Amino acid sequence: MYKFLPILLFAYGLALTADDIYDNSYALVIGINKYENVQRLNYAVKDAKAMKSLLMNDYGFKRENIVLVLNENATYSKIRREFSKITKLADKKDRVLIYFAGHGDTMELPGGGEKGYLLPYEALANDLYLTALPMDELKNIALMSKAKHILYLIDACYGGIAAVGTRGLTPEKTANYIHKITQNPARQVITAGGRGEMVIEKAEWGHSAFTKNIKNALKFGNADYNGDNIITANELALFLNEKVTIDSENLQTPQYGRMTADEGEFVFFVPNTSFSSQNDKDSQLQELIKKNAELEAKIKYFENMQMLEEF
Repeated sequence: MYKFLPILLFAYGLALTADDIYDNSYALVIGINKYENVQRLNYAVKDAKAMKSLLMNDYGFKRENIVLVLNENATYSKIRREFSKITKLADKKDRVLIYFAGHGDTMELPGGGEKGYLLPYEALANDLYLTALPMDELKNIALMSKAKHILYLIDACYGGIAAVGTRGLTPEKTANYIHKITQNPARQVITAGGRGEMVIEKAEWGHSAFTKNIKNALKFGNADYNGDNIITANELALFLNEKVTIDSENLQTPQYGRMTADEGEFVFFVPNTSFSSQNDKDSQLQELIKKNAELEAKIKYFENMQMLEEF
């Protein structure tokens, strides 16, 4: 009896959820409309609030694990303190998402290179070194954290992205792809655009082009290109690269990179397909057992009928 049950249980076990991959999910969400010394933005705060809502309501991030920092509270020292806290909180089976909506800028270096910065509330455009957050700092934070996966979503445009030119694993060429990308570490960053590109935001959207399309990608699963109910950071980057470029009429093209050579992926499970409670899982398992019993009964019936015909 139940000779097919091991197969069914194996298939059941392959239906991964966020709880199978992550113990905890943390997010630091920053939005700045009102700057003390530089031009204000219109929708950065709304973008940040929308991101918090999306993570909490659709992707299982607990309210107490999301820190929202807005406007005059988003000072240089406050942002650094929150970076420090989230670095210490996250453990080796956790994921961390850091979202920043505000201004970014780039400083040219004497040797011909460039250095990218994120601007906190009190930043001075003519003194980025002393008053802004360098992208190198984001990389340092990512390296200090024990978290398995870290993803930066930066709704600001600048050059000097703190990333290395490495490639991740590809589904069609990698055996046990999902297992490998979710077990390997990941330090990834997606920015709204490149150097010299302005953040595009419109009243008709009520958002920036970048965050508008993050919402479309994640809330409705539009970035799930291979239909496996999992959106990787790489899939999200591909979606944003296309859609933001179109919406901004080629004025803004998102950039993607990895901060280390690790080949893991920060993953999102498409809503309504992944965050099953344990009760739901138990119900699904009971349903599998029931179907297995029905199948066994049918097989037994046909075996008996065949024996009668032979007799």
